[in-house]
Amino acid sequence: MISDKTASLVHAPSRQLPNSRVRQLAYWGLQLLGWGFHFWAQASGEVVFAAVPWSKAGTLWGGVYFANVALTDLLRRVAKRNAWLEQRPGALFFRVFVGLLLVSLASFLITTWISQLVYGTPVAPIMGTFYGKLSARGQLINQFISCLLFDVMWVAIYFGLAIQRHRHRTELAHVQLGKALQAAELRLLQAQLNPHFLFNSLNSLRALIQDEPARAQQTVTHLARSLRYTLQANDEHLVTLAHELEMVDDYLALESLRLADRLQIARDIAPDALQERVPRMLIQTLVENAIKHGIARLRPGGTLGITARLASGELLVTVSNSRPMDLTPDAGGGVGLKNSAERLRLLFGSRATLHLDLSIAGQATAEVRIPA
Repeated sequence: MISDKTASLVHAPSRQLPNSRVRQLAYWGLQLLGWGFHFWAQASGEVVFAAVPWSKAGTLWGGVYFANVALTDLLRRVAKRNAWLEQRPGALFFRVFVGLLLVSLASFLITTWISQLVYGTPVAPIMGTFYGKLSARGQLINQFISCLLFDVMWVAIYFGLAIQRHRHRTELAHVQLGKALQAAELRLLQAQLNPHFLFNSLNSLRALIQDEPARAQQTVTHLARSLRYTLQANDEHLVTLAHELEMVDDYLALESLRLADRLQIARDIAPDALQERVPRMLIQTLVENAIKHGIARLRPGGTLGITARLASGELLVTVSNSRPMDLTPDAGGGVGLKNSAERLRLLFGSRATLHLDLSIAGQATAEVRIPA
C-alpha cells in the first residue's frame, strides 16, 4: 500500500526554469544594452575629450559595437555547442580564459583596423588623449587592455549567470530523476508484491517443500534477494549490468516456477559489457514487461531473449520475446516503457534511447542504447 506521504513525494510539483524564448529575449536584451552602453561611453568620451566629430566617433565605435556583439555571441555559441558548463572547474576556466583572450584579441584588431580607416592611425583618439605621453606601442597595449577589461566584464556576467542557471537546472534534473526513480520503484514494488505474484510464488514453493526441499530452499533465496533488491533504500541510480542481471536471474527463477516449460530463455551477453553501468531496475522492467504482456499471454509460452554488447561507444541491450499476434503498442506495457524512457532521458539526455519494435509478427523487441 502506498502511503500519502510517499505519493506526495512522487507527485510533488517541481520548480520550473524560464522557457527558451524568455531566456533568449533576456540574453539579447542584455547583450545589446550592455554593448550599447560601451558604445555610448567610448563614442561620447572620444567626442568630449579628443574633440573629434560625432560622425567619426560613431563610425569607429559603432563598428566596434557590432563586432563585440558578434564576437561574444560566438563565444557563447561555442561554449554551448561544446558543453563547457559540463566540464570540471579547471577545464572550464581554461576554456573560458582561452576564449576570452581570442575574443579580446579579435576586438582589439578590429578596433585598430577601423581606427586606421577612420582616423589614419591605429590608436583610437580617446586612447591617444588619455595616454598621449606613452609611445604608440604603449598606447596600443592600453587599447588591448581596454578591450580585454570590457570582455572580462562580459565573461564574468554571462558565465556567472550561466553557471547559476546550469546549477539550478542540474538540481531540477536531480529532483525529477529522484521522482522518476521513486515512481519506477513503486511500480516495480507493485509488480513484485501483487497478490498474484506472491500467491503463485508461495504456492509453487509449498509444492516444492515436501518433494524437492533443496529446490524450495533455492526458491526462498531467489524470492528474498529479489525483494531485497526492490526494497533497498539507497541513492544509487546506476548499477553495473552484471549486478542488474543478477536481479533479473532471481526474477526469472521465480517466474519459471509459474510458467515452467512455457518460458524459454536465450542469453547473449558480451563479457566486456558486464561492467557498464545501467539505470537500476531498467533491464528487470523490460524483462517483466516481456513476460507479462508477451509470453504469459501465449498458451504454449515462448522465448525471452536478452543480449548486451558494446558497439561504437554505446552499450546496446535488447530484450525480445514472443507475443500474441494482435498485441498493439499500447498493450505492450506503455507505462513501464515510458517511465524507463524518462529515466534514461534524465540520466543521459538525448544520448540514450529506448525503442520498442513490433514490426515482426509474433515478436516484440525492446532496444536500449546507453553511452558507454
